[in-house]
Amino acid sequence: MMPHLDGTREIVDFQECPTVLLYKNVEYEEYPKHWHTSTEIIMPEKNGYQVICNGKTYELSVGDIMIIAPGVVHTIPAKKGIRYIFLVNFSNSFTSKSFDSILSLIQPAIIVSPEFYPSIYQMCHDLITGSVDEYFGVEPFKEIAIYHNMLKLFLLVGRSYASQSDLFSGPPAKQQEYIQKFMTLCEYINNNCTEELSVDGAAAMAGFSKFHFSRLFKKFTGNTFYSYVNERRIAHATLLLLNSEISITDVAINSGFNSISSFNRIFKISKGCTPTEFRKMYNSENHPVQQSDDTESSITEKAVI
Repeated sequence: MMPHLDGTREIVDFQECPTVLLYKNVEYEEYPKHWHTSTEIIMPEKNGYQVICNGKTYELSVGDIMIIAPGVVHTIPAKKGIRYIFLVNFSNSFTSKSFDSILSLIQPAIIVSPEFYPSIYQMCHDLITGSVDEYFGVEPFKEIAIYHNMLKLFLLVGRSYASQSDLFSGPPAKQQEYIQKFMTLCEYINNNCTEELSVDGAAAMAGFSKFHFSRLFKKFTGNTFYSYVNERRIAHATLLLLNSEISITDVAINSGFNSISSFNRIFKISKGCTPTEFRKMYNSENHPVQQSDDTESSITEKAVI
């Protein structure tokens, strides 16, 4: 059972372990639209489940491992069965550019299944079941053991994604060169998403023609260049929205958007709600927020990537 909703934001009460919370969910209940700053990992043990993330529906079979990135608005319709739900707060004690890159690649969510990740699935499954045993066990330092398992899970997923044999064509050395180039570029975008970025500049940085770069970038990330940049800007905006003293207009400007209307439109496409609604999920009653910024702005209207 979801322990505490503040509006539609889940307040995660880490009890047994300061950075990890585990539910063995057996109730027939709907998890309404909500989000949290923690990474969520779901594994059904009996009966499949359906999870809706940012408006997209994902189907989980028994044993599938779903990873939901922080800040993603999601819903879990009611269904009979048993599922394990981990909430892991990596931000408290772990920061890494590589880890951020993996989170970028799995946005908004990813399912590790025997069908799509045969080379790592069993290892990932063992890490989850091992973490369940640790969580409900009595061994000392279990938080460290679980945290280690979660980091290893992300390492397996990141490496598996980056080393897909059909990701790029050519000899292994050339494939590895391309993978490293695009990992470096994605890291650059993640760190500079609020700045002026263009596909021409990114192509030049990677050493490709614009056409060749655009094709390879979409193959590596699953997104067009501008969609990827906007996703990173929206992720940055969600952090700023936690502070009710920053106006929606300032959030838009400081996240790299040139107009409030474009920011609202892209944010709603990404999250399924407006920035104001998203903020209300965080500050439902305790911190009233100004809403006028959603309709009026002094920002000059420009085409936004």
